[in-house]
Amino acid sequence: MRYALALLVVMLLGGCATTLPSVPPGPVSQPLEAHRYQVEIPTHDGLMLTATVYQPALASGDTAPVIIATHGFGGFRAKRPFSIYGKTMLTGQAAIAAWRQGYWVVFYDQRGFGGSDGKVHMMSPDHEVRDVSSVIDWTLAHLPAIRTLADGRPALGMIGESYGGGAQILGSIRDDRLAALVPIATWYDLADGFAPHDHVRSQWGAHLFTLGTFSSGFDFGMAVKKPFRSAFGGTLAPDARRMLRAHSPVSFCEQGQYPQADALLIQGFRDSLFGIEHAQANQACFEAGGREARLLAIQGGHILPWPTQRWSGKPLFNTEDTLTCNGEERPLVDMIVSWWDEKLRDGDTTVPAFCAALDYDTGMQLGGLPTQTDAFPLSSGAVNIPFAGLFEWLMVPFDVGSDIFRGFWPGRDLRQLRPNGGGGRPRFVPVYVAERDDELLLGTPEIDLRLSGSASRVSTRVFVGIGVQHAGKRRVQVASEQLTPLPAKGLYRESLPPVSVPLKAGDRVGLVVYGYSWQYAFNPSFWWSRAQLEGALRLPLQEGLEELPLPALSAATE
Repeated sequence: MRYALALLVVMLLGGCATTLPSVPPGPVSQPLEAHRYQVEIPTHDGLMLTATVYQPALASGDTAPVIIATHGFGGFRAKRPFSIYGKTMLTGQAAIAAWRQGYWVVFYDQRGFGGSDGKVHMMSPDHEVRDVSSVIDWTLAHLPAIRTLADGRPALGMIGESYGGGAQILGSIRDDRLAALVPIATWYDLADGFAPHDHVRSQWGAHLFTLGTFSSGFDFGMAVKKPFRSAFGGTLAPDARRMLRAHSPVSFCEQGQYPQADALLIQGFRDSLFGIEHAQANQACFEAGGREARLLAIQGGHILPWPTQRWSGKPLFNTEDTLTCNGEERPLVDMIVSWWDEKLRDGDTTVPAFCAALDYDTGMQLGGLPTQTDAFPLSSGAVNIPFAGLFEWLMVPFDVGSDIFRGFWPGRDLRQLRPNGGGGRPRFVPVYVAERDDELLLGTPEIDLRLSGSASRVSTRVFVGIGVQHAGKRRVQVASEQLTPLPAKGLYRESLPPVSVPLKAGDRVGLVVYGYSWQYAFNPSFWWSRAQLEGALRLPLQEGLEELPLPALSAATE
């Protein structure tokens, strides 16, 4: 009766911030109507986090799981179903859908953002991560009728993208009360994602700094203090790298501290900040701790505005609505809610263990990302720095016109393996020509390269990726739009970000080398020089869909 009276007061107050009394566990004694209200949640250090509670419609005697939702860097919560986050972001769409299907939802602003107190600490274990436990404490103390799982834990799920994904994984490492996570487009090693080879993704830095400045009320906390100021110069200081790694799952997983919840990881091949490799590493961390982690490898995620990346629907962050697995197109929102139903309501297993989007229209359910690669030698080729690629976006109309003109003539496919570019355009060194219409470039490429040049050690800085020149087309596309900096002369033996590109007969595949990349807009060497690359390239070429390994039959795939 006490909590029913408290909820009646909440309904009368409408959208005002509300402080609720503690409630006893167990089913509700009276029916509850679907409703939402605003609350403030105290943190361990005396601050307040603003949150919106979505109360589900419950019949007398019912209980319900709880979903804790939070936003990405520079974002804010969904205060109502019809809102930016509720309508356009996968986190908000899934949280609102769960509420409509009988879940409690607590959607909160992280400290320093939206209406919450405090400064931004870049997902510090002692601040933002500890806040997750504060939200759980408040939720268990103030929401009635929370379902209990068979193992005695409360039925608690969580969802968030990017910054909110990091909060989930790190929160689960420190707090065993979370049971079912949905981290979307988040990191394993924040330092490596933000600055591979300590070379800052300056285009992303500029956008995130701008967003964070406005969302945090121009109080950006530690992001504008030492040692992070080094990022404004294009490189990451050693102290900043150590701090970002300390705010990442990698620092805990390497010490044998693992997440204590199951996870449905959602990550994109075209994500130019945290690629599929981060999800794979997080997946291994969950499994090392004895937890289940499934992976939906989509196309979208952190997508920079054109001309840095091809337009995909929304600037900065965009995920597709559906994922096709073996001919069945499924809404991502439905798959997320099905995951929670399975883990928090003992529902059926309908979400695959692994599914990969080949493009925005097709996808495959597999046993995992293929690991087979084929080795090809690379001929030496010169690249002008910084001009190779600097004006590539201006060449789009010329390339389209050239394709139209060449289409009138027979033999228009460029099937030879002759390298081109390197002066004003990126250097493209093709090594393979597709022979069939059902081939795939799917998996993790590898390089074994020696970078040399005519100038000082750091003036040979280039950016490499896997290039695909489709038959009859002049433009060389960067596979999954992933470029990796090679910041100085030397040997580079490493994996490149995973790629997913369907191929047709006549498509050429090889290494593409930029002297300037808009993804690293403020980072190239602006001192003119020439660089040379030689070595070998390993490509994850798959000969046909029917020849890829299918997943073994299990509860997740039957």
